[in-house]
Amino acid sequence: MLEQGVRHILSDMKTLTMRDLNRKTASVLDAVERGESFELHRKGKAVGYLTHTAPPPERKPDWKAHFAWLRRQPKARGRTLLAEFEEDRRRLRAREQAMGNLP
Repeated sequence: MLEQGVRHILSDMKTLTMRDLNRKTASVLDAVERGESFELHRKGKAVGYLTHTAPPPERKPDWKAHFAWLRRQPKARGRTLLAEFEEDRRRLRAREQAMGNLP
C-alpha cells in the first residue's frame, strides 16, 4: 500500500516525496502513528522529517551566566582591546585619507 514510491535510507527511516505525501496523506499519517519515520524530499533534496517523536526543546541562552562570566573577566583586557580598536581605526582612516577617499 505505502511501500510503492518509498525508498528505505536507514533501517527505520524511509524517504518520501512531496507527491507521494500529497497523494497518500492518510496512509503516511497512519504509518507515522505506528512509529515509522520518513525523510521528506522536494525536488530531490531533503526538506524535513515526519516522525512520531517530538523534536527536542529549543535551547535558550543563559544570559545571566554569560553576563556573570563577563563580569569576572579582567578589566584591563577591555581597555587594551579598545585601544587596539582605536589604533586600527586611526590606521584605516590614515590609509583612506592617503588614497584620497576621505576629505
